[in-house]
Amino acid sequence: APSNWIKYCINNISCYEGKALDLACGKGRNSKYLASKGFNVISVDNNPENLRHIYGPNITKIEKDVEISKNWPITKHKFDMIVVSNFLCRKIFPNIMNSISKKGYLIYDTFSAGHEKIGRPRNKKFILKSKELLKLCKSMSLIFHEEVSVITLEKKYIKQRIFCKNV
Repeated sequence: APSNWIKYCINNISCYEGKALDLACGKGRNSKYLASKGFNVISVDNNPENLRHIYGPNITKIEKDVEISKNWPITKHKFDMIVVSNFLCRKIFPNIMNSISKKGYLIYDTFSAGHEKIGRPRNKKFILKSKELLKLCKSMSLIFHEEVSVITLEKKYIKQRIFCKNV
């Protein structure tokens, strides 16, 4: 199932067309959702096994390690939507920002400080500091942001989420 945060954000925009990038897409749960909404999706992951699970109309798969700067830009075109879920590589944030078209959107959802005490990842390299996502996206116009902590029998996570627009 796609990320609830990504579904929530997508439902708050009026235009479901254009090019979307699902960065570090894993097995493509968000790619499939974006394609079903009308986007032409580029699904990028460094794991070919993950990419084998992704199929369907309007989805193009690219095997690429996005943590390597020389692999940017991903395509010669900018994207109207970039989604990132459960992935963090701080050094590529400028590349992500430079890949969003004018009036394009960024939806980002990943682990935040404190999460390392309740689950994986535990390495601070992959965990945002408090309010760090706001700082990393300060050049964009903020639509929504939240820092959430969910601890139930089924789920345990602490995350930061942002939805912003390149204006």
